[in-house]
Parts: sequence; structure tokens; C-alpha cells
Amino acid sequence: MKQKGWLRRAAIVWLLGLLLVAVFADFLANDRPLIVSVAGETRFPVLHEYGESLGLVSPYQPVVRNWKKTETDWAIWPVVPYSAGASDLKNSNFKSPFDKQDTAPRARHYLGTDDLGRDVLAGLIAGSRVAIFVGIGSLLISLLIGVPLGGVAGFFGNDGLRGTRARWWGLSVGGLLGLLYAAVSLLPFFRVESFGLTILLLLGGFLLGGWLLALLLGLIPFFRQPASFPADAVVLQAVELFVNIPALVLLIALLAVINQPSLWVVVLVIGVLRWPTVARHLRGELLRIRSLPYIEAARVSGLGRWRILFRHALPNAIGPLLVVSAFGLGGAILLEAFLSFLGIGIPADEVTWGSLLRGSRSRPDAWWLAVFPGVLLTFTVLAANVLGERE
Repeated sequence: MKQKGWLRRAAIVWLLGLLLVAVFADFLANDRPLIVSVAGETRFPVLHEYGESLGLVSPYQPVVRNWKKTETDWAIWPVVPYSAGASDLKNSNFKSPFDKQDTAPRARHYLGTDDLGRDVLAGLIAGSRVAIFVGIGSLLISLLIGVPLGGVAGFFGNDGLRGTRARWWGLSVGGLLGLLYAAVSLLPFFRVESFGLTILLLLGGFLLGGWLLALLLGLIPFFRQPASFPADAVVLQAVELFVNIPALVLLIALLAVINQPSLWVVVLVIGVLRWPTVARHLRGELLRIRSLPYIEAARVSGLGRWRILFRHALPNAIGPLLVVSAFGLGGAILLEAFLSFLGIGIPADEVTWGSLLRGSRSRPDAWWLAVFPGVLLTFTVLAANVLGERE
């Protein structure tokens, strides 16, 4: 037990450290100084760039294109004075960490370079941001889909949800048609590129399509009759459908037909493909919880079913969800690295751990391109898996 507790603490420290590196990546590896004095004027180039991207400040005048060739009074540089995608042509063609490098003593490429002279350590730091973004983003999407579906299926079963037939047909058929219409017609028409607006438009299409069809079907007497919605059967069929389709093959096929690769698309697709695991585990846990005495006592006391679900049942199912989430985090990071290794779905200019590994394919003797990203990827996945193991 003591050994397992030590491993769990080490996994937490590793993941938190990786998160800090991802958050402060631009302050750790950058070809712009953190603080610099030019002609008596103190500037903060890295921090100022964030302000420019948010539209809070205007660019410095005059604009400096290359800080390393600019005469300065003094400057404080990041630990790694290179950006992830910047090339150092003097040290191109796979410089090993132990090779002689044409750099200043404090500007050495400590983990070597690739064929274009890009610093490997800067790439690892930038790749940590991509790994954390894809892992956490896809995990949140899988939870947003899997928790409602698994919760409703496990707690209400096939006869717990009551309503008119028009409502159920509207949500199931009309909502799906509205979702497809929004994805196929509205998104290209309005040229929506923002991830948040995309989700809002898809959700709006689902709700509007469901409401319109339910309104029309409500005019027919047959559909005004009360009926129970087989939530458990529907969710199980959806889970079986996703489980029986090879996720990796489907993911590669979807990303291969996308004209503009984007990390947002990768996050969305991975999250959608991984929701069945969340829904299945939550459903099984709620099947056990809903038969416990305290749930029966809440029902006898007159509490509504939805209140019992959110106030009493779901909070006690958080344990299994945390386990599934930890394994899902490691799986998403590994899957993103695999896609980057194949060069699918990830923008070509995005430096990731997988893209660094891909660079070693053309030069097998460039061991540093395989060892350092491989070690980081292995430790990160192992840390997530250790964190997900139960006591």
C-alpha cells in the first residue's frame, strides 16, 4: 500500500508538472526575450504578444523581426532561447546533444536538433501544451456526452421517463435531423470557424429540430398519448454501435477527409469516439446505486426523480468516473501522438511529441528524436494510468 501511495503521488506530481510546463511553455522556450531594454525602453516581448492576440495592446514600434540580431542594452532570455518551429540553419541536419554545435555557450541545443535545425527541447515543451490540450479537451467532451446518456440510462432504465409520444419522437428523430442539418448546411453557409459557436449551432439545431417535430406530431391524437422512453435500450444500442466500429480506423478516416486540419477537430473527434466508455461505466454504477436503501428512502420522502439523480445518485458515482477519466486522459494523449506520428489531422506546422517521433523515421540513427519524446509520452501515459488505479 505504501508503494502504491508513493506511485500515486509521483503520478500527480508528474501530471501537475506537465500542466505547468504547458501553461508557461512560451516563457520556457522562445526566440524572443522575456524582458529586454532597447534604446533605454524596457519591453516584455513574450507577454506583449499575448496582449496583441487579445487585442488589448498595439504592436511595439518599431517592430523587431529577429531579437537575436537586434542590438539591446540588456535582455533576459527564456531557459531555452528557441521557438518550437524556428530553424537554426547553422545546426541543421540532425545535430546530436553531444555533437559540436555552432551556437553560443548559453544557446546550445541541449537535446539536439532535427533535419531543419529545430530545437528538440523547445519542441518537447510545445508538445506538452498540445498533449494537455488534446487530453483534457477530449476528456471533457466525452464526459459532456457520456455522463448525461449514461446517467439517464442507468437511473431511469426503460420505463422511468414518461411523456407523450410526440416528445420522444421529436427529440430522437427531429433532434437528429436538426443536428445533421446544422452540421451539413448551416455551418458551411455561415462559415463558422469558432469551436464554441460550432457547438452552440449544433446544439441549437438539435433543440430546434426536436421542438418543431414534437410540435407537428402533437397535432395527431396517436402521438399525444403518454408513453415511456426506452432510454437504457437506446443508449446501449448506441454504445454497441460505437464499440463495434474500430475507433482508430474511424478516426483516421474522418480526419483524412477534413480539408483544414485543426487541433479543435482532433479534440472533438476523439471526445466523441470515447464517450461510450464513460456512459457504460456510469450506467453500471447507477444500476447498483438506484437499488440502495437511501435512494428508496429519498423516493418515499417525495423527492423528484431528477433531483434524486443529481443530488444523491450522481455524486456517489464520481469514483468510477474519476477512474475512467484518468485512463481516458492517457489514452487520448497516446492517440494524439499516434496521429501526429502518421501526420493525420494535426496541422503541419504544429510541433508535437508524435511529430518529433516521426522525424526519427527518416534518420534511424537520430536516437534523440525517438528517445526523449518516447520517454515523455511513456511517463505521461503511465502517470495517468497509475492515477486511475483504485486502491
